Amino acid sequence: MPPRKRRSVDARTRTAYHEAGHAVLSAAIGNKPEHVSIRPEGHTLGRSGARTSARPTSRVQIHLAGFAAEHVLTGRRSRQLDQEVGFAIILRLDPGLRTAFAAFDERDGHRVVLEVLRMAVFESDDEIKGEVDRFYDIARESLSSVWRAVEAVATALLKHEDLGRDGLDGALDDVDIYLPVFAVQRSHRLLLRDETQLESSDTSSGA
Repeated sequence: MPPRKRRSVDARTRTAYHEAGHAVLSAAIGNKPEHVSIRPEGHTLGRSGARTSARPTSRVQIHLAGFAAEHVLTGRRSRQLDQEVGFAIILRLDPGLRTAFAAFDERDGHRVVLEVLRMAVFESDDEIKGEVDRFYDIARESLSSVWRAVEAVATALLKHEDLGRDGLDGALDDVDIYLPVFAVQRSHRLLLRDETQLESSDTSSGA
């Protein structure tokens, strides 16, 4: 079962669970990543790379899954997520700022806002934040349903730092991530049968 009390964890462990969250949810509702890493590179502490799901509802959850996994692990929501989402909402209205902060495009919070804005038209910033929160809760519920898988991937990352497809398969070998996550998705009326095609473009999620 996921931890239920608030707990403090070191930055490396938090990063491992963050990337494990991305990887597990991507494997369950999108595409299994080709690689996952917690080696610092550039401005990121970790990253995972997988083909992008054609479903915007899946993409937004996968981008949120890192912070959702941290929340399940520590018992509290990361302030960084709220900061990134708030800043992304501001950036959408100012082309000059978007140019000045182009590197921010790689942040999970920015990607989440872009995906949410592609799905609907919102009349206020609060409505955008509300939709982000809705998908965040679904991602967190999905990861909680397969927490043993998140722990297995995070443990493997803490040991090896980098996992290719074989390493990820090994970590997930004895855990069913599909049926529990699909049950959560269906309960929220997601993953409709006519939305199951996948795109072949590459994407990476960074912590």
